[in-house]
Amino acid sequence: MSTIDASIVNIAVPKMSRDLHILNNQAEWVVSVYLVTICVLLILFGRLSDQIGRVRLFQIGTLIFVTGSLFCGLSVNLPTILASRMLQALGASMTMATNFGIITDIFPPSRHGLALGVNSSFVQVGNIAGPGIGGLILSVLNWHYIFFINVPIGIIAYFLGHHFFPRAKRHVGRPAIDVPGYLTYAAMIISFFLMIFWGQVIGFGHWKILCLAGLTLALIIAFALIERRQSKPLIDLRIFHNLGFSFGIISAMLVYMCGYFNNVIMPFYLQDRLQLSAGITGLILMAVPIVNVFSAPVGGTISDHIGAEKISFFALFIFLVPEIIFILVTPQWSLLWLVIGLAFFGCANGAFQNNPMIMGNAGKEFHRIAGSIAALGRNLGMSIGLALATTLLYHGISLRAGYRMTTFPDAHPDWFVWGMHYAYAFALGLIVVAIGILGVVLRRKASRTS
Repeated sequence: MSTIDASIVNIAVPKMSRDLHILNNQAEWVVSVYLVTICVLLILFGRLSDQIGRVRLFQIGTLIFVTGSLFCGLSVNLPTILASRMLQALGASMTMATNFGIITDIFPPSRHGLALGVNSSFVQVGNIAGPGIGGLILSVLNWHYIFFINVPIGIIAYFLGHHFFPRAKRHVGRPAIDVPGYLTYAAMIISFFLMIFWGQVIGFGHWKILCLAGLTLALIIAFALIERRQSKPLIDLRIFHNLGFSFGIISAMLVYMCGYFNNVIMPFYLQDRLQLSAGITGLILMAVPIVNVFSAPVGGTISDHIGAEKISFFALFIFLVPEIIFILVTPQWSLLWLVIGLAFFGCANGAFQNNPMIMGNAGKEFHRIAGSIAALGRNLGMSIGLALATTLLYHGISLRAGYRMTTFPDAHPDWFVWGMHYAYAFALGLIVVAIGILGVVLRRKASRTS
C-alpha cells in the first residue's frame, strides 16, 4: 500500500485538479510531497528501529498510514490533502524502514533470496500497479476512494501483524539520535528536491537552481564529515565501501527511475492521445504488475542458486525490449504492442532482484540500516524518475514545437508522441548504464573467486 500510494495519484491528477479547483502542477504536489517526506524520514526511522524495535515501529507506522489515508480521502482542499499525505508518508516511512530487517530476522540466510524476492514482488507491484489500480477505481468511483481503499486493508494488515509477528522486547531508555547528522541529512534532501521540482518550472540553468545545487553539494560534504566524527552515526558510511552494495543501490535507483516513466507518461498517452477511458487504461497498465507478481518470486528462487547480481544483470537485458517498443510505438500500432511491452517490463522488473542483491552485499553488522538505505534509494529513484519523466517529455514536445510547452499539445497531439519517444530514449540509456554498473560488480566477483 505504501508503494502503491507513491504512484496511484498520477492517474487521478486531472480529476483532483478539477474537483479541488487547483492547477495541474499544484495537483502534482500531492505526488511529490509524499515521496519527499518519505525520503526525509526513512533513515531516521531505520536508526530508531534498532532502539525502539522493528516490529513495534512497523505496526505503529501501519496505523499512522491508515489514519493518513482516511484523512486524504476526506480532504476537500489542497492544504488538507497535502497535510494528510505527509501523515501518510510518516507511516509509510516507518514500514519501509523496517520491513527488510524483519524479514532477515525471521528467515534463515539460506532462504533470504526467496523471502526478499517475495517481498520485492509486493514492493515492485505496488510501485508499478498504482496507475492501473487507480484507473480501475476511477472508472466506477471518485478519486477519494483511491485513499479510502487503504483503510480496511491496513486494519487487516495491522491485526495480521499483531498475530504473526514475533513479540518484541521492550527497549528501556531514551533513543539516541545523531541530531546534527539528521538535521544536515534532512536539509540535504529538501534542498535536492527543491532544486529538482523548482528547476522544472524556472529552468535548471537559472541562478537560483544553481545555488540550490551548490547548497546540496555543500550539505553532502558536511554530512559526510559529521558522520565520520560521530560515535553512533545516523549512517555508518563504511557500508558504502562494499562496491556490490553501493552499485546495487545505484542500479536499483536507475530501474525505479525507468519505472516511473511508465507511471507518468503512459497514462497520458493512453488517455489523452489514444482517448481511452480510465478503466481501459487501468486494465492495460495492469499487464505490468500481473506479470511482475509471478516473475519476482521465481527470480528470488533463482537468485538463491546463481546469485542476485547475476539474475538482475540478465533482467536488465529484458528491460531493453519494452523500452525499444515505447521508443518506436505510434497511435497506428495495435494496442497489443503496448500490452506486450508492459508485460516484458513486468517480467524484467520482477526478475531484477534489487532487495536480495542489496541486502546480500551488506555485512551482518549493517543489515539494520541497509534496508532503510535500500528503501531510500527506491524512493529517490521514483522521485527523480517523476521529475525526469515530466521534464524530458515536455522538453521533447518543446523541441518539436520550436517553443517552450508545459501542457499537452491539444492542437498537435503527435508532438506528444515525439516527446514520449524522446523521454523513453533517455530511459533506455539509464538501463544501459545499469547494465554497465552490474557488469563491473560481476567482473569483480569473478576475479575474486578465481
